[in-house]
Amino acid sequence: MKLSNAIAIGKEGKWIEVEVRKNPSDQCQWFVMLRDSDHKPFLLADDEDTPITLNDLDSISKLIQSIGVKEFTVFL
Repeated sequence: MKLSNAIAIGKEGKWIEVEVRKNPSDQCQWFVMLRDSDHKPFLLADDEDTPITLNDLDSISKLIQSIGVKEFTVFL
């Protein structure tokens, strides 16, 4: 899911679950999984549809806040 679309859906309050997980190919990176009200999962991506991965949980937290979500679960 492109970030711009995720922000629009977040403004409608339709994200019911957000998970932060380690990137399987690089354990130093984190990525964001979103679930909508139909429990359909989405991987957060940039405008070129490249998955967004970040090395810092603080940065991930700010990214999640930008899509209108206040709570998320981190999987180690």
